[in-house]
Amino acid sequence: MPRILRAPGGVPPLEFGNRAFHGITTADGNVVVIDSPSLVAQSAAPIDAPRDVLVHAAYLAAPPTVGLLNRGLRGVIAMDAGIGRNDSGVGGLALADSVHVPAAAVSVFSAEMCVGRSVWDDGVISRVNATAAALGVQPGLSTQEAAALMLRAPHGMPRHLANPEGDSDFLIQATEDGGIYGCWSMGLPRGDRARDVFCVGTPVDTTMTVHMYNHNVLPRGVIGSDGGFGRAQMAIAGLHILQDMGIACAAVSHLSAELGNARGIHREGIISVANRHAEAAGVRTGMSARDAAALLLRRAVQPAP
Repeated sequence: MPRILRAPGGVPPLEFGNRAFHGITTADGNVVVIDSPSLVAQSAAPIDAPRDVLVHAAYLAAPPTVGLLNRGLRGVIAMDAGIGRNDSGVGGLALADSVHVPAAAVSVFSAEMCVGRSVWDDGVISRVNATAAALGVQPGLSTQEAAALMLRAPHGMPRHLANPEGDSDFLIQATEDGGIYGCWSMGLPRGDRARDVFCVGTPVDTTMTVHMYNHNVLPRGVIGSDGGFGRAQMAIAGLHILQDMGIACAAVSHLSAELGNARGIHREGIISVANRHAEAAGVRTGMSARDAAALLLRRAVQPAP
């Protein structure tokens, strides 16, 4: 059965995010495990980036991987989010290879999205880059086995790579009563967005909702990826959380549009699942994301809490 996450009063489960711990400790570096890479700077477990390998429970697309490579991490392991169209769910693999950093993806069906402990205890590697393969990392290994091998890599170094999807949200379509905006993470928008609809490159997972709550970004609606649904359907857990928060939410098939690419989600995505608020606005499975976003933009603005 899916793990249906609920919280009283429309508050997401805020414990998701920074439940960091050291999976392996050595004299020459550690493996740090965390729910979300967005909280690396505030990690509850100390991180010495050039010496450490990071395991996180969000998606391994290119946009979130850029920031980790810029920090100079020794290696990265994250979720494959169903791999998706054009291998976009694991787009960080090639990016890491370009700067000789080992990286590997964990099958979203082997472990729970946004749950670092599950990725560490239960994760099974599905894809690796060439740099990781040279260290002996291969599909079928456990997360723990792969991370231990990555500690054999040379120390990392800080970089200044540009994010292919930018560092802020952007306008896709304007109307007289709001707009459709895009972003690769719901951790980027700020301000009063009650009249707007967002197309986001991430799966509609738990961490997405925590970002929205923490920054008080409560739009008319959100459309993201289904991330392959995954173990316990945790890649779409945000549907139920946003339902309780009064926000319409839908997801497109990870096979229809590229993960991490908000414009692609809007332009090419096909809806695979929606919460009740989205359905009440007319969103249906099989509909284009473009049409679904237009419907959500007509939805009444929700009163401020």
